[in-house]
Amino acid sequence: MIVHVASFLESIGGSIDKDHYLRPIPGRTGWAAYCKKPEYSKKKQKEMAERKMVKQLTDISKEASAILKDPVRRAEWEDKYQAALREASKHQRMPDAKGKPYVPGRLCDYVRKELAKQAKEG
Repeated sequence: MIVHVASFLESIGGSIDKDHYLRPIPGRTGWAAYCKKPEYSKKKQKEMAERKMVKQLTDISKEASAILKDPVRRAEWEDKYQAALREASKHQRMPDAKGKPYVPGRLCDYVRKELAKQAKEG
């Protein structure tokens, strides 16, 4: 169900009660989808956590965290990130099909994206 969000709820967002939450609708400011929270058993949660994709995401996130905590490696990645931002501003690429920018807006997102590309290639 799509609902118009009152100004005080718009700032809160997220969980409404124990069974429902609000999901903002991209491109429609002030509107949100009223969604039911999924219910999973402990067994199902463990099964979902053991999937290959989840393991890959976990590994990428751990590696990105290690990079951002190490000052030397972080400086290298900041240089790469700034170069990517400069290159993107020269060519003015449009967002992809999902609406995401060509170069993410935060360093941590850029690092995760590049690590995922490397994992996919190699």
